[in-house]
Amino acid sequence: MLFLCLVALCSAGGGAQERKRDAATLFPVRQEGKWGYIDRAGKLVVRPQYDVAWEFTENLAYVKSGAGRGLIDRSGKIVVSLQQVDLAGLFSEGLAPVQTSSQPPRFGFIDRAGKLVINPQYDAARGFAEGLALVLVERKYGFIDKRGRMVVKPQFDKAASFSEGLAAVVVDNKHGYIDRTGRLVIAAEYNNAHNFSEGLAAVATGGRYACINKRGETIIWPQAGYVGAFAEGLAPVIVNNRFGYIDRTALPVIAPQYDWTGGFSEGLALVKASGKYGFIDRTGAQAVRPQFDNAHNFDGGLARVWLADKQGYIDKAGNFVWKPSK
Repeated sequence: MLFLCLVALCSAGGGAQERKRDAATLFPVRQEGKWGYIDRAGKLVVRPQYDVAWEFTENLAYVKSGAGRGLIDRSGKIVVSLQQVDLAGLFSEGLAPVQTSSQPPRFGFIDRAGKLVINPQYDAARGFAEGLALVLVERKYGFIDKRGRMVVKPQFDKAASFSEGLAAVVVDNKHGYIDRTGRLVIAAEYNNAHNFSEGLAAVATGGRYACINKRGETIIWPQAGYVGAFAEGLAPVIVNNRFGYIDRTALPVIAPQYDWTGGFSEGLALVKASGKYGFIDRTGAQAVRPQFDNAHNFDGGLARVWLADKQGYIDKAGNFVWKPSK
């Protein structure tokens, strides 16, 4: 699983998406070396003018142009100037992690008005999830609330954000799960563990994966070398080094045949075949043939794709709404 090692700041140029866009959001595009934004139809709404332009979350996006940096609204207007911090991450539950330019850098949180509401004091921080944020203090992970109070003291070697009321943690090189009080409610006995999703979590013991419920009971034990997170009722599995999908009863739904998959999102799954990326539907039928050098899952009705070093966006029919550019 992917544990926090740095502040969760996602640039326009990459990184898996953790937050779903709303229907009216904008998408960052790069043209002639500058970043701007398009709408879902591919119309340029904010002309390319920024050196850095990150995703919109909660109607705000972090941008940087020269020495100036701040938060813009959907018109492209800077509504909050950010000079007291070096970087601002994605908003979640009304707050965004920020990084100072000090050495070493410190991390805190701002509100939507740009006010520092939790002073930079952590070695790393991730955005809020279910009311708590994961922070790193002296090489140990813990959780704070929105007032900056340490709710779960830093004590874990590694940790993930809360999902469905539980958070995966590592204790003495073993994975388990805590509740919001920091109590270990599923014993740390696994070699690996994923976040809970749709009531189940994939865990590994001795090189084999299973799915457990929130009581720690084994619900699904597929004969697979890997099980990923459930999304839209299906989970990726690896059998004989190929990716396919199972349903919640562990029955194979899509035969293992792909080099890799990014899981289902908005009815389609990103897959890699013969070195190229494309999309399949829930039956396994090809929705968009593998043809891209890189791609992200669909989010807000569009998927970001790359041809060489040029980035564009496609709709679910595979049509470009923004042709690849750089």
